[in-house]
Amino acid sequence: MAYEIEIKAHADRNLKDRIDRLCGVEGEPVVKEDVYYAFPDDAVPRFRLRLENARILVSVKQNHREGALECNKELEFYHDEPADLPVMKEMALLLGYEVFIHKYKEGWSWMYGPVHIELLDVRHLGWFLEMEIISAEAGLEANRENYDRLFETLHALGLSDEAVESRSYQEMLRPFEPRTGRSE
Repeated sequence: MAYEIEIKAHADRNLKDRIDRLCGVEGEPVVKEDVYYAFPDDAVPRFRLRLENARILVSVKQNHREGALECNKELEFYHDEPADLPVMKEMALLLGYEVFIHKYKEGWSWMYGPVHIELLDVRHLGWFLEMEIISAEAGLEANRENYDRLFETLHALGLSDEAVESRSYQEMLRPFEPRTGRSE
């Protein structure tokens, strides 16, 4: 089982040059289009279909937050035929799910040791730095070293702890896109 240890922070596009220098490579372009699905009475989504650089990623997460720190239990798999995405979306609707929310992110991605770094422009919300480490362990105490590494990387990029955002993207996007129901 994999656990995603992550933080996200408010940033701006100009951070890209600093990340390129820190990682010693130019960031890889990334585009992520997400559709989250839930049953009609759900307060949170059940799963996500993501189109990412012409690949489909299907994800289920059990979110666990401790302040701005996240340790999410995550199950996911890739499907390499993007033409199948409309069928997957229709299948979700036929199974009784509804579209919960859409999210669109575009930017760059890097690896810095075990830290996966992304600098992304999130539609409606602006620029964010996302950093994560994949762990076999759950919980804050078991991942103290991983959280420390994330904050060390944050500071190395010139950002302070105050830039870290504790709300989920779903919480932040709700005013822009209320639950949309069955349609795309």
